[in-house]
Amino acid sequence: MRNWLIATTAVAFLIGCGPGDTRKVEPAVVHAPEPVQVMRDTFASCTWGEVKGAVASIWSYACGPGYGNVHLAADDALPGFVIESTDPAAPGRRIALRLFDKPAEAPIESILTAVRAASPGAGTAACVLAPRVAEEGMPPSYVFTPEGAAKVAYDAALAGDEIPEPPCGDLGVSHVGDRSFRVIAQDKVAFIDFGSEIQIFDASTLKLNAAAHAPAPDAH
Repeated sequence: MRNWLIATTAVAFLIGCGPGDTRKVEPAVVHAPEPVQVMRDTFASCTWGEVKGAVASIWSYACGPGYGNVHLAADDALPGFVIESTDPAAPGRRIALRLFDKPAEAPIESILTAVRAASPGAGTAACVLAPRVAEEGMPPSYVFTPEGAAKVAYDAALAGDEIPEPPCGDLGVSHVGDRSFRVIAQDKVAFIDFGSEIQIFDASTLKLNAAAHAPAPDAH
């Protein structure tokens, strides 16, 4: 009887693993996101690909000499991503996207101290994260901007003959370009510098790695 049970079980196992077994799980096919048409037109000679960092990944173009030798690179010290140029005429790098941690369920204002520390400016101490009017279909966003008397002074300077320095530092409002903060997860906020022209990266493809939400190891 025991041998019959073993044989029956073996046959059942082989049948279950046959080509007709609908329980088999096939690996998911991951399709690369397509850039929008305006990006394809602008960066027609550039290469589209995924840029991966320790905390997140994002899709961007990498461009050759005809487009300034620019590409997006992960900077895990931020953490985030920077746009780098190796063009001899204008080499350099600037922050394109930076991630800030916040306590889960806490409001975005909870990162204000960290933002002020990361963005020194003449009026940073008086700058706050203020909500902006959301565009249709877009998530809520915030700007790092002066308030009260500091805002009045900055607005007056903008109306003058000279271009004022950004009062809240590199992550704050400026006379040119578009910089904003967005809550992208319960515990993550992204600063994104959209610049004043079409950027090589697509912010909508930003994806946090699974490890970004992993709890810290127990010291005990």
